[in-house]
Amino acid sequence: MITRTKRWVWRICIAAVVVVVVGATLLAGPWSFLLGSVTGSTATTRYAPCLPGREVPVMNSPHISPAGSASVQYNSMPPTSGPHFAFTIATGIYSDPVPDGLTVHAMEHGHVVVQYAPDTPQDSVERLESLAKRYGKDVILAPYPTLDHGIALTAWGRLDLLEHYDEGRVTIFVENLRNRYDHAWTRADDCASPDRAR
Repeated sequence: MITRTKRWVWRICIAAVVVVVVGATLLAGPWSFLLGSVTGSTATTRYAPCLPGREVPVMNSPHISPAGSASVQYNSMPPTSGPHFAFTIATGIYSDPVPDGLTVHAMEHGHVVVQYAPDTPQDSVERLESLAKRYGKDVILAPYPTLDHGIALTAWGRLDLLEHYDEGRVTIFVENLRNRYDHAWTRADDCASPDRAR
């Protein structure tokens, strides 16, 4: 009986050590990016003057509940990083506004969010929809009632505000910033990237 009890204690101790070692490896090792899908991102701002739009300092980006989103204050409008929901949405075209907590999480996965003000002309919305279809796996398109006028292009840590639809500018933004970040920076040097549109 004593031998059987000792075996169980020994097994429990070994299991505890394995859990601690694996946890420490995920937190500090080369696989720390795996934890990002559970906890959110903590990346620092990345200076890249060659990219379109303007740089927005990256906020700490933990997961929050939808109820907790009411008290969040982002450092840009629309946001380009910061607290967000633990779940996200698929890329695509949305006819209703999408909560910031969802769009920020989508950007954390490398997607580009294109949002437009309520007064955007219908022909411009249709052109945006056409472009969103062309980049179907990379873009979320939705109205954004908080935007007084124009079109907002957002990606992780980048923002570009357009007065009116400009296909070239939107295309350059999407092509340069899609998949730039996915719970971590995906390129060593943004300005040296060979696939960057010129």
